[in-house]
Amino acid sequence: MPKAVEKREGFPSPFRATYEQDWELKNLGYDYGSNLMKRTFSTYMFKNPNLSEFLTNHLQPIMVAYINAVKYIRVYYNFAVPKYYDKIN
Repeated sequence: MPKAVEKREGFPSPFRATYEQDWELKNLGYDYGSNLMKRTFSTYMFKNPNLSEFLTNHLQPIMVAYINAVKYIRVYYNFAVPKYYDKIN
């Protein structure tokens, strides 16, 4: 069976080169995966131990997944960056 050839590769991306070389890049955004709920909700809600456990252990990973999904949709519709670009703010 003949092998398919991709003719629309384009120019090599400097972002891809930095990803492959494991360079340290600055200004990659804020890592909100650990304290998203504590920074957005009132501290009064965290005084209840049951509600605090629910917010941090169950609701926070869902919200982080939703936010990351929106970021990848933004990259998908942005023609200036490659589709595999994962260093988004």
